[in-house]
Amino acid sequence: MRFLVLLMAQLCAFCVVWSQEKTTYFQGKISYVMNYSDFKGNNINSKVAAFFDREQHLYINEQNYKLLDQNKNHVKLYNAGNNAYFFFNRDHTAYKIDVTSKTTQRVKVFEVEDTDTILGHVCKAVKVEADFRAYIYFYSPEIRINPEVYNNYNMEEWNVYIKASKGALPLRVITLDLRGKYVEDKEAVSITPMSLVAADFTFPKDVKLKRLKYGLDMVW
Repeated sequence: MRFLVLLMAQLCAFCVVWSQEKTTYFQGKISYVMNYSDFKGNNINSKVAAFFDREQHLYINEQNYKLLDQNKNHVKLYNAGNNAYFFFNRDHTAYKIDVTSKTTQRVKVFEVEDTDTILGHVCKAVKVEADFRAYIYFYSPEIRINPEVYNNYNMEEWNVYIKASKGALPLRVITLDLRGKYVEDKEAVSITPMSLVAADFTFPKDVKLKRLKYGLDMVW
């Protein structure tokens, strides 16, 4: 009897640990505000407003994510279960893209000796350089997803960043676009844990799917 009680206690302890491990990944919504400047530091928000988002809202769980703009229009949608990724245009059309396709030939990762405190979270920094752009990511290890889901997700070098941060979602991203000659500063303004299900990540019915004509370079 004593052995049975001890065994049950050990099983309960194991279940608690397993449950905690299963719930360490973030699930919910992160809202960002974006500001733009030229390479001289001049604010160009008004110039790019017709083309670039000023807000983005990320909804994510372990297998899916979607990104909406300030008007609740889709920007991106991804489902890891069937490896379906969609990039949305502002005319209610979208492209389905193979996320295993590389959008750059050269990628380098650098640790950055800088920190930032965003929404009470002390964030580390890492820099990812690609052919025509560079990203500086500020992230908190407390807010993370399963990095293995994105091992083959090459779009925008996302898998490189996720591996470097051990799955941490960025709370601030500074993007230097060498071709467009602008800087995008994207910073989180709210973090909302919430339960999300597969139905929250369905392809919108009012969007028409188009075929890429000129390759990924015309999209990215």
